[in-house]
Amino acid sequence: MNPNLNLILPKTFVDSASIVRPLFYLAGPVRGADNWQEQACGFLHYRLGDQCTVVTPNRWGPDHPLHLYRMKGDEHHFASQTDWERHYLNYASSNGCILCWLPCESKENPRTEDLPYARDTYGELGRWGERMRSRPAVGMVVGAEPDFPGLSVIAKNLAADVGDKIKIQPTLKLTVEAAIERYTELASMGLSGK
Repeated sequence: MNPNLNLILPKTFVDSASIVRPLFYLAGPVRGADNWQEQACGFLHYRLGDQCTVVTPNRWGPDHPLHLYRMKGDEHHFASQTDWERHYLNYASSNGCILCWLPCESKENPRTEDLPYARDTYGELGRWGERMRSRPAVGMVVGAEPDFPGLSVIAKNLAADVGDKIKIQPTLKLTVEAAIERYTELASMGLSGK
């Protein structure tokens, strides 16, 4: 991977002037999921090189291979990771795309805490589906493994909220492609923050 990957990790605040657009926010399960975010970074970098910024809520430390690509910024700007996530979800929705991937829970590295798998992701999907209903120019795509728990309900709720604006993609690679297409579509209509 090129050392020019632009990566924002929790809870770093990066001034918008330093952010290369489009910005892709990787939404989806972290705890109990395999490291799909690293794969998504690879797909985005392959397609766009350093001509985008990727935000992931993973707390990758110095021992993670992608940590060296993290952008520098203010580490004390946000009171919590939730505040950080909301900020970058909002930014991505109009300056790039929220890329939501729903993998099944890892068999090799399942959750260790006694919390439901993907609990925060379900809330984010509902929140952003509702936002797309009232603001059609939201950059958001969704992809899922076919056995993701509750996928049929998620699909039904998204269809009720946004109609055919979101087609759930069957692979991570297709979800990345859909995110790039969604951003390009919004930018061509002058609806992105670019």
